Amino acid sequence: MMDCRVVQKHLSAYVDGELEPSRMLEVEQHLGVCSDCELARGCLVALRREVGARLVAPPAPAHLRLRVQRAMKGIEVGDSSAPNHTWSVVLSVAASVLLVAGSLVGTDRRIDSAGMISPLDIVKDVVDRHKDELPAEIATKEPQRATSWFRDKVGFRVRTVEFPTEPKVHFTGARMSQVGAQQAAKLYYDVDESRLTLVMFKAPAPLTEALSNSRGLERFGAHRVRVSGRDVTYHTLQGYTVPMLQDNGIVYAFAGDLDQTSLLHLVATARIPH
Repeated sequence: MMDCRVVQKHLSAYVDGELEPSRMLEVEQHLGVCSDCELARGCLVALRREVGARLVAPPAPAHLRLRVQRAMKGIEVGDSSAPNHTWSVVLSVAASVLLVAGSLVGTDRRIDSAGMISPLDIVKDVVDRHKDELPAEIATKEPQRATSWFRDKVGFRVRTVEFPTEPKVHFTGARMSQVGAQQAAKLYYDVDESRLTLVMFKAPAPLTEALSNSRGLERFGAHRVRVSGRDVTYHTLQGYTVPMLQDNGIVYAFAGDLDQTSLLHLVATARIPH
């Protein structure tokens, strides 16, 4: 199993979902047994959320980024047996968040003046959440257990989408996730021998605007089709079709190993319980 120093080295990429699946699983296994590193992870998520909420269009100046980089070189994480180990980890994490904020000028992600990523990058995040194949944090075939598990974990009510006319669809579990700087819920379904991932999150303004009319859809590069009497909006990226539904300010974005026609018909049958 990884030790604390290795986990701390990869913690930033872990939170962003950018590690290889095998490495993600190793970090997750360590977090499950190490309260210090789990505390650091929680601090990192909270700090990044705050940075995302407060970020404005003008990026941090280059000299600030260099100063943070120099400062980080002098940070040494204490031995895991030392009493101040927890706070050493937290300080290291905080420094890494500052570095991320300063380095945004070099990223290819499109961020608006409110710190929100573009609709296209949201679609990319949904595809990446499906591809990472991380295990469920709560493995259950009972949707009610999953919705209860999410209570107080994300800033919105999580509702497991049902497919009442599709007997081949089976709910298998869920886990916490992230889209951009926002917390998200990730739900897992099996469809015969294929996987279906549902990522739900609060609808950011740029995405809501892009989906609101035909002009926005065209700029976004998305499509809207009528399937089984229901309008379904979707985008295609990296060979994946990503259908999206909205309900009460929440986006329900799907990605799966199904072909486009099957996935669109499946999503057209989806029911969001109230």
